[in-house]
Amino acid sequence: MGVYQGVDPGWISAREEASFSWFLPVAADPNGPGDLPRLLACGPFAAALRAAIAGSGLSLDRIQYRLRQHGAPVSLATLSSWQSGRRQPERAASMAALNRLEQIVGVPPGALAALVGPRRARGRQVYSQAPDLAEVYRDWDPIAGLLSEFDTGSDDSLVRLSQYERLRIGPDRRLRELYSRALVRAATNDVRSSIVIDQATDGSAAAIRPLRGCTLGAVRSKPEAGLTIAELRLPRPLQRGELLVMEYVVEFTPPFPRDCDTSRRLRLPVREYVIDVEFSRPALPARCVQFTAARTDDAVQTERVLALDDGDRACAMSVDLDPCVIGVRWEWPGPP
Repeated sequence: MGVYQGVDPGWISAREEASFSWFLPVAADPNGPGDLPRLLACGPFAAALRAAIAGSGLSLDRIQYRLRQHGAPVSLATLSSWQSGRRQPERAASMAALNRLEQIVGVPPGALAALVGPRRARGRQVYSQAPDLAEVYRDWDPIAGLLSEFDTGSDDSLVRLSQYERLRIGPDRRLRELYSRALVRAATNDVRSSIVIDQATDGSAAAIRPLRGCTLGAVRSKPEAGLTIAELRLPRPLQRGELLVMEYVVEFTPPFPRDCDTSRRLRLPVREYVIDVEFSRPALPARCVQFTAARTDDAVQTERVLALDDGDRACAMSVDLDPCVIGVRWEWPGPP
C-alpha cells in the first residue's frame, strides 16, 4: 500500500564566503528586534535568528559560551553562518544546540526550529526546483491518468517539514485506516491545496476524510486498481513561509486491502518521517522491517527489523531524509 505526496521544492545553495566576521559589528538589518513576532511566524530562519539575537542583547561569543556551558558547543563560524543564511542547522547535534539557543535568546521553544527547512543538498549538485507530481508519475498507470485531471501546482509548493502516520490493521489481517498528520509550510504565495494519492494492491478504492487544516475537494478513483486521488483544499491561500498543520484519514472500504507493506515516496528531502503500524490481536506479525529504497528504481538500500511495543505497534522513523521510498513491510505467521 503506498501513499504519495509532494515534498519540498528544493534549495539553492548560497556561495560560501572565504572568511567569517563574527567579531565585527553587524550591518544594520532591516528586520530588527521589533519584527521578531512576524519573523517567527513566517521566517525566513536566518532573519528570525538575527532578530532574536539582536533582541537578546547578547553577542555571538556570549551565546557560544552559554551553549558550551549547557553541553551544546557550536563554533562561532557556525553561528555566523546560521544567521547569515549561508548554512542552517540540520544534524541532530545542531538541532539540539538550536533548542538551547532558543532558551538563551528568550524565544518560545521550537519557534526557530520550525523555520529550518529540509536538509540542503551537498556539493555542487543542488535542487533548483522540485520534480512535479505530473512528471514523477508520468509513466505510472493508472495514477498518471487520474492525476492529469488535477491542478497540482499548489502541491508542488507545499513543503512537508514533518510527517506522522498511523496505519491500523484489523484482526483479519486487512487494512482498516491510515491517519496522517503533517506540518507543512508554503514555499510560494497563494498555496491553496494538497494532493493525496492512495493505492492498495488488494482491495477497493479508499475514502479520504479531512480532519484538520483542510477540506475535501475533487476526488477521482479507480476501484479496480485500489486507487484514490483527492484534493485537500486549505482553509485559505497560504503565503510564503506560513505554517499549517494538516490531518486526514484514509478509510479503506470492503473488501479491505490485504497488503503486507506500506510506503511513502519522497520527492525531495524531508526533515522527519514517522509511521506506526498498529496490529490487532490475535493477528500479530511474525516479523516487521523498516526499509528505504532509491526513489528512481525502488532498489532496497537499508533495512531494520522492528519490534512491537506494548500497544502492538511497529514504529518506523527517520530524520533528514533524502529523496527515497520509505516504509514498513511485515510477514504473517502461517497461512493467510
